[in-house]
Amino acid sequence: MTWAFFQQLKKAQLRIMQRPPKDVENSIMGCMASATTVCLMIPMDTIKTRLVTQLNYPDLVPYNGIVDAAVRIFKEEGIGAFYRGLPPRLVSVVPMIGIQFGVYEFMKKVMLQRDMKNGDDGNAGTQKKKKGKIELSPEARAAKNAKKTFMSTERALEEIAMEVAADDEQPFPAPHFRHSYTKKNKLGKKKK
Repeated sequence: MTWAFFQQLKKAQLRIMQRPPKDVENSIMGCMASATTVCLMIPMDTIKTRLVTQLNYPDLVPYNGIVDAAVRIFKEEGIGAFYRGLPPRLVSVVPMIGIQFGVYEFMKKVMLQRDMKNGDDGNAGTQKKKKGKIELSPEARAAKNAKKTFMSTERALEEIAMEVAADDEQPFPAPHFRHSYTKKNKLGKKKK
């Protein structure tokens, strides 16, 4: 949810400012997105916590589920009970997520610029027409290749992230990932 709010804030910032956000603005938008998420989700966290910890209080009448817990908390303690833990949650989560989004966006920009620099051979801005086809300038080709590289790298990172999330019963990479990884390594060794 935080990510979706952050993306919406970025779109709004681009419409209003008509320029990419600065690093500090990304951090501020990350803080705003996380604060919004925390404010929306803390009632559910309160209900979840009450349901999980109700066994610690055998003298209280147990809740009969999520809806029962929500209704009883509201009737017995008021709306404020849902937000009782909000200040410490905001103090702990908002700066952390703000920094995380600021660093993420900064590093994304650095990596894209690095990829574009590595593909640039210094002949930027030239276009040639060859037999009715427009040939891309080296800079445009580098940008296109950087985008392809970025997209394939992003896909590989997503696969790795999914593999890292494997459980105890499936601690090893999925066969398709292991196969593509070993295939790339073998190709790299053959070229040397």
